Amino acid sequence: MKICHLMYDDIANPWLGGGGAVRAMELYRRLASRHEITVVSGLFPGAELETERHGLRLLRVGSARSYALSRVGYCRAAVAQLQRLEWDLWINEFSAFAPLRVPASLRRQGLLLFYHFMGWHALAKHPLVGGVAWLCERRALRAYGRVLTIAPSVQARVQRRACDAEVDLVYSGVDRRFFALVPEEAPYLLYFGRMDIHTKGIDLLIAAFAEIADEHPDIRLKLAGRGTPKQLTNVRGLARRAGLEDRVEIIGNVDEERQGELLRRALMVCVPSRYEGWCMVAVEAAAVGKAVLGTDIDGLRDAVRHDETGVLVMPEDVGALAEGMRALIADDSKRRALGAAGRAWAGRFSWDRLAEDLENVYLRTVEEMGRD
Repeated sequence: MKICHLMYDDIANPWLGGGGAVRAMELYRRLASRHEITVVSGLFPGAELETERHGLRLLRVGSARSYALSRVGYCRAAVAQLQRLEWDLWINEFSAFAPLRVPASLRRQGLLLFYHFMGWHALAKHPLVGGVAWLCERRALRAYGRVLTIAPSVQARVQRRACDAEVDLVYSGVDRRFFALVPEEAPYLLYFGRMDIHTKGIDLLIAAFAEIADEHPDIRLKLAGRGTPKQLTNVRGLARRAGLEDRVEIIGNVDEERQGELLRRALMVCVPSRYEGWCMVAVEAAAVGKAVLGTDIDGLRDAVRHDETGVLVMPEDVGALAEGMRALIADDSKRRALGAAGRAWAGRFSWDRLAEDLENVYLRTVEEMGRD
């Protein structure tokens, strides 16, 4: 089978490099020996227009001059690139800020991969273009007859919005290396993920930590993950304005070894997101044996089982987030029990098994399109 996957992101993209790019690479590298797979993504500084990675053909389109131009250029060029290629099935990995204009004839031969609902958060993140992004999100779900999601709560919501569509589910996985790590506890709370303040709720996290900082003078907050220089500066500004420069450590991007070390020694992992599709970090933390403190939102409520592998609190509620921190810091036995249960829970999300699930969805989709 020839598969063509259109997605703006790339694991090497310095502006993004998010979980969706990791997911695509992990799944497709396992299918590349049986299928011919081409991934079309956005151009970025230093990127080759065409290359190969793990048996996949990678094509980059658009502009590398800036993040905004990269997204715009991808939107303009990706569908044209698709039309020049041969494929049996193509996938549109939807991005509200890089939406594609796809003719109806192509949509009937494609599958929409939809991670999460952004809704009004698009306006909060980017007031000038957020309205367009919000509208594109609403229209995309009505435009495709076949949709793929990655979490049950998102799947259910898509089914309510796109009543006539066939909506499949394939989870995201967790790397086996996390299960080999031996959990310990050092006096810090950990955030690990993109330094996207609004989406990931980093402003809420720092504000919540400020409420408990005086009660626990020995505990620090560490934030690690990919971010542009501007994003890192903005996060440092949040810590400074909260008076926490000496208590909040902003680490930035780290390699796999450092990531594992940070996760395995944290008291808990905090995921205060405003919206998510699944949250790979929450399952990685569980695999290391760490309790997760998160928000009760679509996607994340699937990745974290409340009071079993972690604790979920109301989204955008600084007080609730602070109280969650207090409770888990105070209760050593509960915190460790949640971590132990999380490790067992995370074991079901094998990339190998999920690649087979994805392959089955693709094969069935191609078969059904052949009968249409």
